[in-house]
Amino acid sequence: MRGLLMHDHSPGPRRSSRRRRLVRLTAVATAWAATSALALGSASASGDDGIGDPVPDVPQGPVQVGLALVTTDVTAPLAGITAPGQSRKLYIVDQVGQLKELSIDAPRPVAQLTTVLDVSPLLVGPQDPKDERGFLGAAFAADGRLFTYTSEAFNPAVPATFPLPPDPPGSCDLSSVVPDHRSVIREWRPTSTAPLRFGAPSSSRILFTVDQPQANHNAGDLHFGPDGMLYIAFGDGGGSDDQNCQTNFDGNPMFGHGANGNGQNPTNPLGDLLRIDVNGTNALNGQYGIPADNPFATTRPAGQIPELFAMGFRNPFRFSFDARDFTSSNSGTPAQAWVADVGQNDVEEVNVVSAGRNYGWRVREGGFLFNPGGFQLNGSRSDGFVSARTTSNATFTDPVAQYDHDDGTAIIGGYVYRGTDVPALQGQYVFGDTSRRLNNAHGRLFATSGSKTGPHRVVELRDEPLDVQLIGFGQDEDNELYALVFEPGVSGQIQQITR
Repeated sequence: MRGLLMHDHSPGPRRSSRRRRLVRLTAVATAWAATSALALGSASASGDDGIGDPVPDVPQGPVQVGLALVTTDVTAPLAGITAPGQSRKLYIVDQVGQLKELSIDAPRPVAQLTTVLDVSPLLVGPQDPKDERGFLGAAFAADGRLFTYTSEAFNPAVPATFPLPPDPPGSCDLSSVVPDHRSVIREWRPTSTAPLRFGAPSSSRILFTVDQPQANHNAGDLHFGPDGMLYIAFGDGGGSDDQNCQTNFDGNPMFGHGANGNGQNPTNPLGDLLRIDVNGTNALNGQYGIPADNPFATTRPAGQIPELFAMGFRNPFRFSFDARDFTSSNSGTPAQAWVADVGQNDVEEVNVVSAGRNYGWRVREGGFLFNPGGFQLNGSRSDGFVSARTTSNATFTDPVAQYDHDDGTAIIGGYVYRGTDVPALQGQYVFGDTSRRLNNAHGRLFATSGSKTGPHRVVELRDEPLDVQLIGFGQDEDNELYALVFEPGVSGQIQQITR
């Protein structure tokens, strides 16, 4: 999705060397997200002509917002979340391994944030310019427990909860490849609440693990919904076009995508939004529960995993729930999530996700047909392109908003605005893109209607792109929003969206 920097908090040659290495990787790392991706059976004939400009350009919107610097004491901030019982605090997920506490009323810019959890000893990476792994997401339960999504080492001696599905015989030798890493969902209990602190990694509990074939398209976001269930996003497993045998960035053939890609394979978590009960024990490993109203909790005609809530995603890197949905009337009801799914070569999309729906990848990219075999297997380059749909297909649910790569490279999901600082944004879904082009740091802020039925037009919230790369959003207890960005070679930043 994006690159990362190392912000130096302690002296020492080893730390400084690592920081210099990561700063050099920043610009290249950002390009990795949008150029690697999907695959699956061709949705259009190989002779179809692709569309060069599938979506009209994003116009300036009627609302223009400002940005106010909050802090630079972050490295690669991916999410900003709140915790029960912790008033006026925002907790920042930093991809390099820390959960940091920000006092939102402190004089700005805030010089130093407090680390409340350090998961860096668990992490795989960062190791190369295309590294999307790390500390990718966190969510607090109502009782104060914390749940995290981390990229950790593959261990062949300990089977994953969800190993990769077997690959069919193909045109390349996959006998020597192994999973790149493992995605791990953990539970943490605070060692103290005033101040909030968590213990060492050994104090955590693993709910489940998922083998990842490649280093990218991990997704990684997780949130508790209005129904009290934990929703977790997984990408398609990486590589390009969600298919085997193209050459990966590490020089090995891509694998782990099965015959038709993971996006359309409901028998594993890759390419899915999962929904679990953290208080239950009826999962196969006994470490969490399967909600009884999940789409395939009891009946699985095609071998669907019971955790599956929705499928057909490439890299749903960031998602959220509308704060207005957290009402007593929604308690216990499966929620609708706002999911931003990163596209392959042409289209970025916003989906309003409901139980049991299929959002199309790799048969579709945005609202268009996607052909993963449009030309030929071509090294690490994607061969896919989009073409116009000539018929409707009730199997798939269209995005509520989309834009193409004339306006960005990798969508960054945000929130439906329910704050008061920018009244003209009320009810709008605020999101963005990491950078207008792969080779620069010009993030963009967008908005579209917060109505859950589309299609909607995307508009820009600034009169020009940012001078930094956008990599995430945060939402505080007042429902005010924060853009999480970094300036390549310098540091990450938290900036509040203002009028």
